[in-house]
Amino acid sequence: MGGPSERIVEQRVRNRIMEAVEILADGDDGVRAVGDCCYYNYFFDWIDDDMSTTWRELSTLSPTEVRELESLHNVLITSLQTTHAMNAEELIASGWPTRIAAVARTTLQTMQARGRYDEEIEEPDR
Repeated sequence: MGGPSERIVEQRVRNRIMEAVEILADGDDGVRAVGDCCYYNYFFDWIDDDMSTTWRELSTLSPTEVRELESLHNVLITSLQTTHAMNAEELIASGWPTRIAAVARTTLQTMQARGRYDEEIEEPDR
């Protein structure tokens, strides 16, 4: 039997993106939950301009969600320019997780309005 369809894969990717945004939306608690490296890297595993596939073209992301994810991506890039060598407590003390959380919460609310997709059955756009 073959692997999952492209649509199923995209539904799964959307769900993983939402999980990454949830961590960022948790601010300081997100850093404490996953550590300083994973705090950034989990998001960049799914949303990154250096990826071989373009996340902006996922059928499971609306144009509004793409714009909000781009804004969040830009905030993270700016944050990394000053925090790349910090440990978790230094990162928290910098105030960046709080600033990132404000943007991430907006993005998460937008994505939650359409919700998560099934990971085994193809669903139409919502």
